[in-house]
Amino acid sequence: MIQQDLSQIGIKVNMVTLDFPSLIERITRTFDYEACLLGFTNTDLDPNSQMNVWLSSAENHQWNPKQSKPATPWEAEIDRLMQSQASSTSDKKRKADWDRVQQIVSEQQPFIYLINRDAMSAISPAVIGSAPSVLDPHAFWNADVLRLGPDPSMGAQK
Repeated sequence: MIQQDLSQIGIKVNMVTLDFPSLIERITRTFDYEACLLGFTNTDLDPNSQMNVWLSSAENHQWNPKQSKPATPWEAEIDRLMQSQASSTSDKKRKADWDRVQQIVSEQQPFIYLINRDAMSAISPAVIGSAPSVLDPHAFWNADVLRLGPDPSMGAQK
């Protein structure tokens, strides 16, 4: 699908399927690749569980790998924000730092997110502020702004 889609805009893709150890060798030691299709799965909502990906010096930092210092100003900002949120005792400050990290990632695109499994969520019409997301937890990622409104099954109040 990737080859087909990209060929429509004039990009030729040569796919090479590798066994997992060979893939890891290329993306962590030899850097003999231009792009890699790999699935990272995050099971923890706390950004601290992702430090091994987002910090520029981290082992699983897949773009500009093996950095002794950030290669770009935006990576330096991500490093600063990730360290700030990790050491903050304020949930509000941590969320603001993590929101900014996500904004930078959206702007810079070090990863191209291709696939998310289907997810179905059910939310009562009485819940106000719901905005389902492709990320887990799909319906409650913004729980801090959800609130209950009037019960819609009671009809209009006069």
